[in-house]
This record gives sequence, C-alpha cells and structure tokens, in this order.
Amino acid sequence: MIVMPKVDVVVLSWNRIDETIDAIESALAQRGVTLNVHIVDQGSTPANVARLRAFASGKANVVLRELGRNVGVAMGRNIATHIGDAPIVVAIDNDAVFADEHMLTRVVQRLDREPELGAVAFRILNYYTGEDDDVSWDYPAALRPRSAEEFHATRFVGAGYAVRRHAFEAAGGYDATLFFGGEERDLCYRILNLGYYIKYAPELIVRHRVDPEARIQWSRGRYYYAVRNTLFIEYKFGTPWLSLMRAAAGMTAKGFYNGLVSQSLRAIVDATTMAVRSSARRSSGIYRLSDDVRQYITRCERGAPETFWDRLRRQFQKLPNST
Repeated sequence: MIVMPKVDVVVLSWNRIDETIDAIESALAQRGVTLNVHIVDQGSTPANVARLRAFASGKANVVLRELGRNVGVAMGRNIATHIGDAPIVVAIDNDAVFADEHMLTRVVQRLDREPELGAVAFRILNYYTGEDDDVSWDYPAALRPRSAEEFHATRFVGAGYAVRRHAFEAAGGYDATLFFGGEERDLCYRILNLGYYIKYAPELIVRHRVDPEARIQWSRGRYYYAVRNTLFIEYKFGTPWLSLMRAAAGMTAKGFYNGLVSQSLRAIVDATTMAVRSSARRSSGIYRLSDDVRQYITRCERGAPETFWDRLRRQFQKLPNST
C-alpha cells in the first residue's frame, strides 16, 4: 500500500466567502497527498459564516474554527497551524488558489530533496492577468526581473508559502502581538537562526485575486502597522537604538509627506512600549541572530547601489490611497 505524504493547508477567512470557498476547493483538488484543510474564520458576518459552515459540513478533512472576531493574521495563522499535525504546512490567502492540482506534491518533493530547507516562498501571480502580483513582491527590487528564477530568500509572502512544522514550532510560530504586517519576516529570521534556509521557488504558484483598492488602505491604519511592526521587529533582532531612531524619523517624514503623520507618531509610541515590555531582545534565545545568519540576510537582501538622492526620492514617494 502506498502511503501518501501528509500536508496541512491553512486558510484564514474574513468575509469574501465566494473566494474563500474557491481557495478551499483548490486545496481539496490536490492530488498525491493526504490533505487536511484548516480554516479559521475571524469574524465574518453571520450569513457568511453560515455559508462557510455549510460548505465545510460533512467533509472529514476540513476543519472550521470560528473565532467570532479578528485576532490578526499572525495569531489566526498560529491557531490554524496548531489544529493539525502534518509535517508540512502550506498557507494561502483566502483570495488565492493553487495554480494546478499537483502543487502540493511538488512542495513535498522539494522539501524532501533539501532537508535544510525550512520554508518555501511561492510565486504569486495576478489571478486575472497572469502577471506577477507586484503588491505581493517582498524581495529586493533588484531581484524583480528574476521572478521566474529561483533564489535564496529571507522570507516568504503570506499569500502562498510552505513551512516545515518542526521549523515553525521550534521558532515559536508567529508573534501574535504584530497582528498584521511583517509577521512573515519576523518568523523567517527565527527559522534561519535555527540553521535552516529559505528559497523562493517560482515553479510553485498561486493565483491571487488582486484587489488593490481593498488591500492597500494606508489611510485606514495600514501605515501604523507598517511603522510600528518594522521598528519592533528591528528592535527584537538587535538593531541599535540610534539606528531605530533614524528609521523612526524617516518613517515619520514619509508619513508627513503622505498625510499620515498621526499614524507614524502613534506607531512610534506603541513600538517603544512594546519594546520596553518585550523580553525578546534580553533573552539568550531565538532572537539573537548568529553571524552566519546575519551574513545570509545581507547577501539575500543586498539590492542595487543607491545614491543619497535615490534614497531620498524613495522615502518621499506617495503611497497608494494614503489620503
């Protein structure tokens, strides 16, 4: 008897039920693996929850956990991941689908070939155009022309990735205090510190229903989380206070330029409070990056050389939907 490898697929749900059901169905259509799908609903309307509950009913390999409120992406993914026990965990956004029915088989094969590969970043394509989803590109701009090529990376994008359960759990999972934004980088740095590496694998594809108007609402709090979480993550991994102050000043200036200065200032205050309360930096644990990991991060995140004026222009770019 052939024993198929086990994979858990996690999906967070918050309304957009038609898209969520499509995402789940694309997971259930996967071949060559023993599959369980774990859905965490974070406060969808009663009508949408009822639809999702009806869809999941009777499916032995689909688990729906209803939270009744939005606990954030980080905690939501922790909850969904801890429902299962498969050695490989795959996550996709609820507005994304797998490109074909053999995706998870290729994921398993890839991780089996490379025991020190802790996580795999998928290629994210626009569902409608088939082009790369620019909003989901979280790698150096210099690598943007190489989106069809494999490369070592320091993180994955939450719209589609795979991670070894052992690496996820040994690293401590997502930091739930982040709520939204930067949680992937924070987790991946800790996975790297365990001795794993991460790769961007363009043959592993999800198609993302990109809706920029819904996703990028900087004026509705997104910039707050971007500033707060960036500063807190940098603090946890040992960035000196002087460098943190310079970063805070730069993000405040960008916030002022985009009419978001109040978000910037509130984020700086809250990041400082989080830093004071956090024991991550003071501990001798996973947040103390080794020299090898720091060198790996430097190699992966090295971009094209920038002049002072290039950096200044980038700092004062207009954010979409910022006003």
